[in-house]
Amino acid sequence: MSARLATDWKLFTPTVLILAFGLVMVYSASSVVAEVIYKKDTLDFATKQVLFAIVGVALMVGLKTIDYRRFNKPHWIFVPIGLVILLLIGVLFADPNAHRWYSLPGFKLQPSELAKPAVILFVAWFVARREGQRRDINGLYSLAPPALVVGSIAALVAIGDLGTAIILMVPAIAVFFVAGIERRYFYMTAALCVLITAGFIIHKPYRLFRFMPFFGITETTIAESPRLKWLAPIIAESGASRDPGYQPYQARLAVATGGLNGRGLGQGKQKLGYLPEAHNDFIFGAFAEEAGFTGCVLLIGGYLLIFWRGLHTFWRTTDRFGRYLALGIISLIITQALFNISVVIGLAPTKGIPLPLFSYGGSSLVCTLALFGLLFSVSDRAAEH
Repeated sequence: MSARLATDWKLFTPTVLILAFGLVMVYSASSVVAEVIYKKDTLDFATKQVLFAIVGVALMVGLKTIDYRRFNKPHWIFVPIGLVILLLIGVLFADPNAHRWYSLPGFKLQPSELAKPAVILFVAWFVARREGQRRDINGLYSLAPPALVVGSIAALVAIGDLGTAIILMVPAIAVFFVAGIERRYFYMTAALCVLITAGFIIHKPYRLFRFMPFFGITETTIAESPRLKWLAPIIAESGASRDPGYQPYQARLAVATGGLNGRGLGQGKQKLGYLPEAHNDFIFGAFAEEAGFTGCVLLIGGYLLIFWRGLHTFWRTTDRFGRYLALGIISLIITQALFNISVVIGLAPTKGIPLPLFSYGGSSLVCTLALFGLLFSVSDRAAEH
């Protein structure tokens, strides 16, 4: 029996602090909207988020205490993968419009969030197992099976949520790149992913609307430019808002008006119906307005500290499965955080991606905390190997 494990406080502390401030910001950003727009109690969204946080923290602590090596078995890999695939297929019928949620009593289940830990566990297990059986994991044979599984899940997710599908590919890309997959196969797969992504964007006109403002394209420029006229019949099919630049503009305005120290907690103006999804995907804008540049630096610093400790865990762990598990988790969480912040400040096209530990959303919060539980399990046991 090993001695009591020491908690990685440099990883645990920023995680808990970001979660705590996120709960406060969910209340601040949602209280007025809940009452005025949704006709609910001002505490409605915040109360639900706290309940989800309690469930998520309990799951995180439970996974932290379990040795992650117990999950390095086929049944812990393929059962979650199979369940996620079934849920993703089922949601196409359960939610025929958005293809995203199962409406359950009191909350909505988003299977694309469940796919994140399932995919990371699968990729870590497959690569670790392949390395253990043979030294050469560079061939197409080694890349094809996991790429097919991950690609199939990402395609199912992309039907309703392209942004999450892209984020879902990040840990697989990171793990295979670090594991030493032959570069020509790696780049061929990456190019194929880009082409498929472009196809999904063109297939859904509302997605084109979200990309247009980022590249300075309007319906006027499409009508006047012969090179862009092919877009006209596609976007004409969309029932989306004809002002796709409104949300990015309001987000940037919220960030800009925060100044150095912000307006103060609860004093933001953009959340009062001007900035859509201020408590959800654009919560960083509401936070920047109320906490200012100083608060943003501290929040981003917290994510960077998590990133550093995640990489530190990857470097310290000699167990193959643990190394790739840590790499997959930290690459997904940080990519998602950076992408969300980039969207808010105008460095990336608008896409609904939640800010980890911060945005409102039960499925996202619980699954993110579960990932942190697995990461803590690896980090706490890294010194044993």
